[in-house]
Amino acid sequence: MRRINKQILRSTAALIAVTTANAGARAQDVQNSFVEEIMVTAQKRSESVQDIPLTISAFGEEKLQATGFDAISDLANLTPSLQFGNFGPIAFVAVRGIGTENTTAGGDPGVALHYDGIYLGRPVGSLFTAFDSDRVEILKGPQGTLYGRNATGGSINYITKKPEADFGGQADLLYGNFNWVRARAAVNVPINDKVSTRFVSFFEDRDGFSENTVPGGTEANDAENWGIRGHINVEFNDTTQLLLSANYAESNGVGFKAEHREAFPGSIEGINLAGPPVGAPDTVNYVVNGVTLVNDLDAFREAKDTRERQDNDFLLISATLQHDFGPVMLKSITGYVESSYLSSNDSDGSSKALANLVITEEAEQFSQELQLLSNTDSPLQWIGGLFYFNEKASRFSRFFEGRFDLIAQANGVESGFNVGGNVESTSYAAFAQLSYDVTDTFTLTAGARYTDDEKEGNNIGFQFGLVYDDDVGESWNEFTYRLAADWQVAPDTLLFASYSTGYKSGGINQIVVPSLGRNPIYDPESVSAIEVGLKSTVLDGRLRINAALFRNEYDDLQFQVFELGGPSSFNADGAVVQGLEVELQAYVTESFAIDATLGLTDSEFDDQVLGGVDIGGNQVQRTPDVTFSIGVSNEWDFNTLGVLRARADVSYTDEIFYNAFNRAGGFSDPGGSDLAEDYTNVNLRLLWHDNDDKWNAEVFVTNLFDTVQEGNVFRGIGFLDVPGGGGPEQVTYNPPRQFGIQIGRKF
Repeated sequence: MRRINKQILRSTAALIAVTTANAGARAQDVQNSFVEEIMVTAQKRSESVQDIPLTISAFGEEKLQATGFDAISDLANLTPSLQFGNFGPIAFVAVRGIGTENTTAGGDPGVALHYDGIYLGRPVGSLFTAFDSDRVEILKGPQGTLYGRNATGGSINYITKKPEADFGGQADLLYGNFNWVRARAAVNVPINDKVSTRFVSFFEDRDGFSENTVPGGTEANDAENWGIRGHINVEFNDTTQLLLSANYAESNGVGFKAEHREAFPGSIEGINLAGPPVGAPDTVNYVVNGVTLVNDLDAFREAKDTRERQDNDFLLISATLQHDFGPVMLKSITGYVESSYLSSNDSDGSSKALANLVITEEAEQFSQELQLLSNTDSPLQWIGGLFYFNEKASRFSRFFEGRFDLIAQANGVESGFNVGGNVESTSYAAFAQLSYDVTDTFTLTAGARYTDDEKEGNNIGFQFGLVYDDDVGESWNEFTYRLAADWQVAPDTLLFASYSTGYKSGGINQIVVPSLGRNPIYDPESVSAIEVGLKSTVLDGRLRINAALFRNEYDDLQFQVFELGGPSSFNADGAVVQGLEVELQAYVTESFAIDATLGLTDSEFDDQVLGGVDIGGNQVQRTPDVTFSIGVSNEWDFNTLGVLRARADVSYTDEIFYNAFNRAGGFSDPGGSDLAEDYTNVNLRLLWHDNDDKWNAEVFVTNLFDTVQEGNVFRGIGFLDVPGGGGPEQVTYNPPRQFGIQIGRKF
């Protein structure tokens, strides 16, 4: 385990000391001094997060606003064992090391993302705005019963604010560095005593973080986004309610792009790009005939001649109908989602026109869930349900420029290298869960789910002179279950233990040419998990401590590498991920609060050889040994001048391997590197609102010390057949230092 830098601890202590120095000035009725009580629907019914025998990181409206929450990625610094990365519009979300391991249309995420109860099958679904949020629930570990759709790592449930009975709303305007402008608004409009509506809109524009030294070149990591959301709630009577919702978002501009950390390998157009001279430092520019072909390895500084861009959109329409039959409640959740993206990338990462990678994907999905829930105060509580999911998706990766254009012209095809295809995924499931209060303080829970999955389609493309169109497909089924016991040892202290299983469907490698004899199918992933936890709220509601010990044993663990021709997924024999997570919230005084998290994780692959490489004992991808965060805040009541709050957040993420091969080399190592260095992030916020809580203002800075934070590392397509992929080493970065001011108004 990597030793935590003492400077990190000193910085954390200093931030706490600065804030606590003013904590003695107690605010009068600024806020209540109790830790926020959050009601969640993690078990499909409204319950306090402290009463559920599950490890859940839950964030209510108060915490989300205080930390500047605007996207799912913002939660990575606040949640132990949650990692977020991206490659263009594709989101990599991992919980306890398990997440998305096949980024093509042939794969599925391992952490299920639910938007107002609708499962989102494609990782591009994280494009939506997080403005006007009610809460976020992050369920840890396999969710093989109530959220069984591929949730081997966990589930993130995002819940928006719904229509209310009174007219009102809020709006804010932000301006920051990089010419960052953002406007957001939400309005609640009741039509009559039975119908109410709520509408949200946002617009965001920001220059790119990256400097491009090629004259006239595009600058990556910008923002050009807009979106709208609407809800219509109809109360037919006291027992029947219908909620109609729609959400649309677009993301354009250049978008998030990867930067190269080494030369584009191989021999291209007669130029040897295998790497810099032997013995040259890793930071040297690689120059051929006076032309810089490799970035200087400084974050956010590139030399790309290709004009990069993106064009992404996301549409979600849903209907939620519920009817109270008295002893039982019936709920129907219907969802339709369309998503598409185009990402054009300078794949050689240089100022020479060698390779332009264009990735396109289009997907549409329909889902239907029926739930029947007990609705009495009986010691026996139960839920049963049926789930149906259908998705049609197509994805293609095409290379242009350089030799690829020459190959295309010689063969009469559109692109000199084109891989992809069409996939239709269909899933059926039936699930049930029972909870029985054996005594007033002891409860047993049992749940089960049966899932039937099928994927079929065709792999289409042009590779190495071969045009092909081959049918592919497979089906799987699995029975998963969960057993749990919880004991209310004191009025505000819960102990729980559980054993659960999870399942993630197999998939299709879209780069494979079946007619050449290789099977494009990889197997499902399964997990068995043991968890023991504590949930405690003491000191008259001033202190909350939640903790969990877990051990997840995986079979056929899925992971992705970029092999000869593109991204491909495989199954490892097995792996173990185990650890400790702790979350703490405390009010030291009525105005001074502390919240902290700690995640300690130990992960390793079972003894096995993969691709000719022994990976036994290697760290499972996306599982840092240590993560922690600490946030401190203090409020001051200035009487007629309003209320001022200061907040500081410090988070630390240990070094991470992003591939099962655990390579830590550089230019001198032909295997390259999958390693991202550890980093510390510091955010500061100063928030003010008037006594009527109508006007508010905020001044903020994120990544205060402008530290380099590697958010994703991978080997790109390199057309060299070496273990783990022979392409150039690429990295995407978390944002550099950002600062700005925001002014808002509630009405």
